[in-house]
Amino acid sequence: MGGWLPSDVAQQAIDEAGIDFLLGDIEDGSRPAQVILRAYRQSLMQLLRVANWDHARKEADLTLLADSTGQSPNVGTIVPGNQFQYEYAYPIDAVKVRYIPRQGPVSPGAVAGNITPPNPNAPLMPNLNQAPSLVHRMRPARFVVTSDPNYPPPAGSVLSEVQGVSPTARTVILTDVKSAKCVYTFLNLYPSTWDALFREAFVALLASRIVLPLSKDKKEGRETRKEQMEIARDAIVTARAIDGNEGTYSSNLRVNWIDTRYMGAGWYWGGHAGFGGAGGDMWGGFDDESVEGGSAY
Repeated sequence: MGGWLPSDVAQQAIDEAGIDFLLGDIEDGSRPAQVILRAYRQSLMQLLRVANWDHARKEADLTLLADSTGQSPNVGTIVPGNQFQYEYAYPIDAVKVRYIPRQGPVSPGAVAGNITPPNPNAPLMPNLNQAPSLVHRMRPARFVVTSDPNYPPPAGSVLSEVQGVSPTARTVILTDVKSAKCVYTFLNLYPSTWDALFREAFVALLASRIVLPLSKDKKEGRETRKEQMEIARDAIVTARAIDGNEGTYSSNLRVNWIDTRYMGAGWYWGGHAGFGGAGGDMWGGFDDESVEGGSAY
């Protein structure tokens, strides 16, 4: 079945941009193919970041790099900032960390001097032996994404092809969760698995990026670029509304007193705040990212 290859998506973007060209392959060396290749991956990563798309959700164990307590063997003990206990490698296929789940609930025991039940071993309520995922809501833990020069990438890594690593540092995740998992948006390269609204938004975004370099009439190209950006924004807004009905996510409504309260904060309860430290997301909601031409919503 046709229509599910990157070349098909690229041809669709060419058509939407009003360019009269039939693309043989996205890597055929033609002028349009070269322009598309320069914009394709960056546009894809940017669009993946602006919403918690269901088709790009992934949960995986993180690789421990350092334990500041010194209790984990075969890892370092230096964790930047002295604010977190553990440091983990950033997943190489991650585009955005959504949240770090807290581990199962741990009872602190009875408060000293409090009333003790007749049978200390009796549960306070029945059915407590069910799986935590069925009884307890998954809660995100505090974390921050940063860069650390202390732990170089593995030997043999092709630095130009592995995300989050460089000759001088690597991207890491800091948190207090032991044996942490990560829920994140991964770089989903396969159009056959994309949500239909995501594809519509991506085609429009890609078209807006290629229309000026490939258009003979630059004035007309600017108008087409503006139109495609509007299409992309509309698709993102619609996708967020549908996604909110399909999953359990936080609202992205802006509340002034919350903006003021968290002004200047770099993270809280789920990762990064919005740009400027205000209006960030509590509990793993959407980022206040923007796409070219204005806010994504």
